[in-house]
Amino acid sequence: MRKVVVIVDDSDSVAAALAIALETSLDVRAIVAHHPQAALKIFETQSNISAVVTDFSLPFLDGFELIKALRKLHSYERLPALMISAGEDPQSRNPSVECRPNVILRKPLSFKEVCRVVQSFLE
Repeated sequence: MRKVVVIVDDSDSVAAALAIALETSLDVRAIVAHHPQAALKIFETQSNISAVVTDFSLPFLDGFELIKALRKLHSYERLPALMISAGEDPQSRNPSVECRPNVILRKPLSFKEVCRVVQSFLE
């Protein structure tokens, strides 16, 4: 059975490109959510998700808040998370441990690097 990775990005083009890169390079099933609340619903209804790739700047919740909410769910306390940021340095916010992503990458993205990081999560 293929592993599942959820991509959370409000940009259709970025989300689609990430999904294509992950599905073709890693043979995973990518599920795209364009809104944090949609991502939370996916995680609440599925227990087989292996990792999340999220944008830092999202509507209503930022990437840190989303990761914190996901890791509060019973099956996902240790969910591997990759955060992508275009603007400010997210690390300057000094988030608490429960909402800190495993890796932060800055835009412009290297899809090869995204795939390398996600592959390390899946091993």
